[in-house]
Amino acid sequence: MKDFKNKKVLVTGASSGIGLAMAKDFAERGASLILTARSEDKLKDLATELNKNGTETHIFLEDISKPDSARKLYDQVKEAGLEVDILVNNAGYGRWGTFDECPMEDYENMVHLNITSLTELSYLFLEDMEKKASGGIINIASVAAFYSIPYSAVYAATKAYVLSLSEALNFEYARKGIHIMAVCPGATESRFVEVATVSSERLQKRLSGMMDANKKDVQSAEDCSREALDAFLNGKIYTITGKNNRNLYSFSRLFSRKTLLNTVGRRFKKISG
Repeated sequence: MKDFKNKKVLVTGASSGIGLAMAKDFAERGASLILTARSEDKLKDLATELNKNGTETHIFLEDISKPDSARKLYDQVKEAGLEVDILVNNAGYGRWGTFDECPMEDYENMVHLNITSLTELSYLFLEDMEKKASGGIINIASVAAFYSIPYSAVYAATKAYVLSLSEALNFEYARKGIHIMAVCPGATESRFVEVATVSSERLQKRLSGMMDANKKDVQSAEDCSREALDAFLNGKIYTITGKNNRNLYSFSRLFSRKTLLNTVGRRFKKISG
C-alpha cells in the first residue's frame, strides 16, 4: 500500500486522543472515513468538520466494550454498503492502582474492549479483505506491551496480547496482500490518565503530576498518528512512537526481565502507594 488516497478507513474510539488524530491524519492523506465511538456529539462534530473539508465521512455510535457490539458494528457497516480497506482498532482504556482496587466488572469491560472486540473486528473484516486480496489493520497497543507493569497489570497484559496477535496475524496474512501492524505509543496527550484513575482523585493527581514533570517525554496525539501512518506505509510490523520511547526500549533490552520488573514496580509503587 503506497498511500491512503481513496481508501475507506474505519477508526474505533475516534472521538478523542489518538483516534481523533488518526481520523484527521487519514483525511488529510486522502482517505474516506468510517468513525465509531460512544460520544455522539463529538462524532457528529468531527464528521461535520471532515465533510466540510471534502472528506466523505460516515459515523456509527457504538460502545464496543459491550458484548456483541463488534458484530453489531460490523453488520451496520455492511448494511450501509461500505467496504473497509483499513481497520484501526484504537478504542481501549486502562486502569491504575493496586490490583484489588478496581472492580472485577471493570476489568471484564477492559478485557472485552482491549482484547475481545479488537479480535472480533479483526476476524470479521479480515474475511472481507481476504476476498479482495488487499487491506490492512492497525492495532493500537502500547510500550507497556513489552513490560510487566505493576499497578497497571491487566492493562499491560492486554496490550501484550495486542502486539503478539498483530505480529502473528501479519505473518499469516502478508502473503495474501494484507498488512497488519501494531502501534506502541508511550505517554501521549489524551484522556488516558483521567480514565485510568477515574476511581481515585489521589492517584489522578499523582499520575498527572508525573506526566507534567516529564512533559518533554509526552508525545502529541498528532505526532503519534503521523509516525504510525508513515510506519504503516513503510511496511513495519510494529512501531514504537516517540524518540524517547524508542530509546528507552532499546536501553531496557540490556537488562533482565526481573531487573526491569523491580525498577518499574518501585517507580510506580511511589505513585500508587
